[in-house]
Amino acid sequence: MTKFFLHLVLASMLFSVRAQTVYNGHVVDVVTGADLINAQVQWVGQDEATNTNTFGEFVLKKGTFGSDASPIRFFNNVLLWEGDKTIDLQIIGLDGKRLLQGTVGAGGTYLIPRLKPGLYILILSTDGHTLRHKIISDGKESIMADKKAFFHSAQLGQGQDTIRIEKEGYYPREVVMQQGSRAFDVALLKEVYGELDFFNELVNPIAFDLVSSTPSRTNLGDVRAVKIVYDRTADELYYINTKKHQLHYYFAEEVLDFKGGHFYFNQTQYRLNSERFLDLGSINYYEKIDKYVLQFVTATEMTCEDISRLTAKIKSTSYIGDRLYFFANETEWEACSGISKISSEELYQGQTYQGLNTTENYGYLTKVSAEELPTTFVSRRSIVLTDGIPNDLPVVAGIITSEFQTPLSHINVLSNSRGTPNMALRGAWQDPTLDALLDELVYLKVNPSTYEIRKATLGEANAFWQQHEPQEEVLLKKNATLDGLVDLTDADISFTDRVGGKAANFAELLKINSSGKPLPTPEGAFAIPFHYYDQHMERYGLTAFLSEILEQPHFQNDIAYREDMLAQLRDSIINSPIDLALVGLVRSQIEDFRNFSSYRFRSSTNAEDLEDFSGAGLYDSYSGKKDHSTKTIENAIKKVWASLWNWRAFEERSYFKIDHLSCAMGILVHRSFPDEDANGVLVTKNLYNSNPGFIVNVQHKEYSIVFPEPGIIHDQIILFTWSIHPREEFMIEYQTFSNIPEFAGQRVMLDEELFELGRYAKAIKDRYYYDLPQSCDCTYDQFGVDIEFKVDSQVSSRKVYVKQARIYH
Repeated sequence: MTKFFLHLVLASMLFSVRAQTVYNGHVVDVVTGADLINAQVQWVGQDEATNTNTFGEFVLKKGTFGSDASPIRFFNNVLLWEGDKTIDLQIIGLDGKRLLQGTVGAGGTYLIPRLKPGLYILILSTDGHTLRHKIISDGKESIMADKKAFFHSAQLGQGQDTIRIEKEGYYPREVVMQQGSRAFDVALLKEVYGELDFFNELVNPIAFDLVSSTPSRTNLGDVRAVKIVYDRTADELYYINTKKHQLHYYFAEEVLDFKGGHFYFNQTQYRLNSERFLDLGSINYYEKIDKYVLQFVTATEMTCEDISRLTAKIKSTSYIGDRLYFFANETEWEACSGISKISSEELYQGQTYQGLNTTENYGYLTKVSAEELPTTFVSRRSIVLTDGIPNDLPVVAGIITSEFQTPLSHINVLSNSRGTPNMALRGAWQDPTLDALLDELVYLKVNPSTYEIRKATLGEANAFWQQHEPQEEVLLKKNATLDGLVDLTDADISFTDRVGGKAANFAELLKINSSGKPLPTPEGAFAIPFHYYDQHMERYGLTAFLSEILEQPHFQNDIAYREDMLAQLRDSIINSPIDLALVGLVRSQIEDFRNFSSYRFRSSTNAEDLEDFSGAGLYDSYSGKKDHSTKTIENAIKKVWASLWNWRAFEERSYFKIDHLSCAMGILVHRSFPDEDANGVLVTKNLYNSNPGFIVNVQHKEYSIVFPEPGIIHDQIILFTWSIHPREEFMIEYQTFSNIPEFAGQRVMLDEELFELGRYAKAIKDRYYYDLPQSCDCTYDQFGVDIEFKVDSQVSSRKVYVKQARIYH
């Protein structure tokens, strides 16, 4: 079924001196152009009303001419007179043929019917007088062409009239007739719709809802989007039914009959060239700030003049008006003047909801402040409502934060690994709906643009937990026989059972080339294998102590006791003397800090980077510094070993049914980055939308990506892995910009650095997807690798380093 607009063109003239207002219009179907009959047109607050005739036309008047007025006046194709007099009327063609003859008199108005294009004679007889006038028709309207005609020609008055238009089967519409305006385009939306490809006009928010869709993946909630196509040649704007046509190309091919294929479309319709005739963009509605934002993908080449023309077209064909803003996600667009722009910070701060890990779970809703969370007991059956973003998160059933996060934030990585819902809701801490559910067993479902929370029964919760939580014990592979420091150029991913996941993945990085050169990784890298950790634990009876407490019912059932015993174990590991031979090996390997004054000792266990267990953030890394009294090699090693028994790491492994005695700690060592230019995380798949790309989160200096301070935003970038530009492999699209005050609105990384990082990331993804064993039953675009990187100038100016990689689950 075709979707219709009711399109009403109103022309108006107010006779202010003698207090008469006249509106003359024509009601048509905006898609087919067919006349719509019997639509009611009424002055709001007045008695005057009329209906459209068989041609879809109407005339609506208020007031009188006054006593000195001529008995008949003309306005466009309307005859106007006072009183209840009757008028005999004839219309005769220039060939003498009479086309119309009759008597009119009701209402003091008469609409001259549509005639074929040409010149005609209008003969009017009333009160014994006969008037003859020439009229001219363009096939749509018949306009008085006789200079002797007495036209109704006063100026518009100072007030505003509101006209209400109604038609059965359509949504009603009220139109404010603004002072000084001569014509209005107004539309009513049909209540029942069938198949719809597009609108040429957006007449009201209902129309927007009909063709908009919720982005399947986004970094912001409360957003609805409509894709648009503007045909420059035809001066026609299409508001695409985005539910049906998810890509601009699909719409162009199926509706506009675009020929040539997808590649040709991308090459010609996104770039400025002689074959370009379409402008492609999206209008995103951010409900909480009530603003509509015009956005382009980074592939789109648009001049400031192009953008101005398109924004004007949107305003003239929609109800949006001054609520339309432009998000300049390309540097050159920021200089465009005369366009209302919006910053990423305003968009980010204007949202109230953000769905991060979109899944479901059952749990008891528990309210704990972020400050108190580290010292407050919450169980794996708790859904935690907190007033900020905690730096750490124990095993819980879900989390609701009152501050926005990023998809690569630490607690979202944890939620993703556990398969538990994670959402942000500004105002959640004082939300009365959530307060009413505190301490209740609830069901929480997080969606991209909304969430559901309700009371639940224990029966449905138990059934869900039984089906979705880990049930079988996991015994990890551990080989503690390899001694000596490990040259990682001789290792690979199979060394996970000897040096741990972090070091084994680092060894794989050393085997990857990009543009014929090895990946830039931190200098001086090597690994300390499990052998030395295991030896340390055995030598001082710590393995026996661990085995003993693991069997204690008190340890298993009492959270406080368990935490105390783990703290004792960590202290014993740190306070027991280290094998001096190991310290000597390390000191020799780094040549006693000859090249770098600080080395990073990074945790690397066999209980991380697993298919169903990332272990991200569970263990600690420490630095050993030259001639430092406390930050020594031996202290760094022992503290890393002890972090295997961090309370939260233990709880996380317990949740996933990992056998603790099968765990071991190795150490990845390389030079540290005490004063980096930038730090960041990259995932080699697009988490925001379906276009192939990488997600880059990067921040200036040491500002944290995974533990951001409240209110701090970093650069969030989609690095598209395709480009319309023949000489570029990637395209950059910013989602948010760093708001660090001292950074003064600059970009954290240069475009060339992002392209370089993209090449490294693609080489890493190729290695992991094509060359290494992995169980992901997914396409290349769906497969992700989690990469940590630095930009550092200690060795050479702004050198991009790849610091870590692991499969992103």
